[in-house]
Amino acid sequence: MKIAHQDGNFYTLNFSPGEEIISGISKFAKEKNIKAGHITGLGATSKLTLGFYNLKEMKYKKEVFTEDLEILSLVGNIAIGEDKNTIIHLHGTFGKQNFSTIGGHVMELIISGAGEMHIRAFSGEIRRAHDKKTGLNLIIE
Repeated sequence: MKIAHQDGNFYTLNFSPGEEIISGISKFAKEKNIKAGHITGLGATSKLTLGFYNLKEMKYKKEVFTEDLEILSLVGNIAIGEDKNTIIHLHGTFGKQNFSTIGGHVMELIISGAGEMHIRAFSGEIRRAHDKKTGLNLIIE
């Protein structure tokens, strides 16, 4: 991953084929001490793990896709957990070769072609804490 452009607190990151997005953004955020931020992105993948959260069971149903997919849209945020670790929360929409789409919570995403991520760093922190009612790490005040 390389910084392709920077304008103040706005970064454009270029990921190479074979690089994983979640871990790459997390590493970047730690290096730049970003504890609050907004993420968008696009590109292509050939290995993707999506999750769909079942609120009644309080767990993610996961599915792995190992086909060529266009990354149509990624959107998410950077926050800090109760343990002070960086949390990347990312959702995405992906296009298949037949022009249908899939989407969900991005658990893992390996770049196969382009991987263009835009990060806007905010001052301060976005904090997340475990919510017993939902089982999720939700943003807190």
